[in-house]
Amino acid sequence: MCRPLVQAHPAERGRAWPVPRGDEVACGIEPPTTPDGPAWGGPALGPKLLRRTLLLAGVATGLPALARIRDLGEAINKAGAQRMLSQRMAKAWLGLALPDIEGRAHKILDASRQRFDQQLAELRAFAPTPEIASTYEQLGKQAAVLKQRLDELPVTPARVNAVIPLAGEVLKLAHQATGQLEKRSDAASAKLINLAGRQRMLSQRLAMLYLAEEHGVDRALIRTEMGVARNDFRAAMRVLQSAPETTPEIQANLQLAASQWIFLDAALGGTSHGQRAASESFLASENLLAVMETVTGQYARLLA
Repeated sequence: MCRPLVQAHPAERGRAWPVPRGDEVACGIEPPTTPDGPAWGGPALGPKLLRRTLLLAGVATGLPALARIRDLGEAINKAGAQRMLSQRMAKAWLGLALPDIEGRAHKILDASRQRFDQQLAELRAFAPTPEIASTYEQLGKQAAVLKQRLDELPVTPARVNAVIPLAGEVLKLAHQATGQLEKRSDAASAKLINLAGRQRMLSQRLAMLYLAEEHGVDRALIRTEMGVARNDFRAAMRVLQSAPETTPEIQANLQLAASQWIFLDAALGGTSHGQRAASESFLASENLLAVMETVTGQYARLLA
């Protein structure tokens, strides 16, 4: 029997805006952490140890502890992460209106903003053409507008109606940049990185739309967008599972992702509403994101 990765906490609901079709990437989630590491386990460092490691790295080299993108696979992976983070930031901001998960939402929002800024700097430094550099310049400006809106509280219907389309604009530009990077490789794995990353973005977009619906956003619009995103997620899973490049190790993680998708899909399609339903969708989207983070990284290493 499938079980959630972690214990449920109350969550939240989201809202919609048209997403670029063919949006084939979104990766680089910031997992919920404990002092000893990520909530679901794994090799990532906990915040205290991570800060110390980065500090020591800076001292040892005499340079700022800023990561360098090593290859195109990693670049596509991180480029896709920006799209996911545009939706995750908006989702977390919406979660601030739910008392049961307000604290967790604050942590996710802060971590997502920091990751977005760090990866934007890395992608700007990596940009192999003036065209891609220009896209990232535009992305930085649009993201600054979104982040300014995310500082505005409390969460109200009027503010939600301003934040959701702004998150869509950031997503659109991040999508454009990711596509530009993917086109620099003819390898099938480049497209799979993009597609796997997109699954992560969709997990966050769906939860964001669900939460926004609770704030009075046009229900018909949200339900239409959610229907498109759910169908896209299912179709992409079939492509990933049947791709010749998908190794047994990746296949195993795709099976885990499929089990987590069952929980998210059920939460989104349920007839119940309110904080408990919102909590379930919020948690399920985080769990699915965590698994697809691993999968996208596995595809990225194939290209490397």
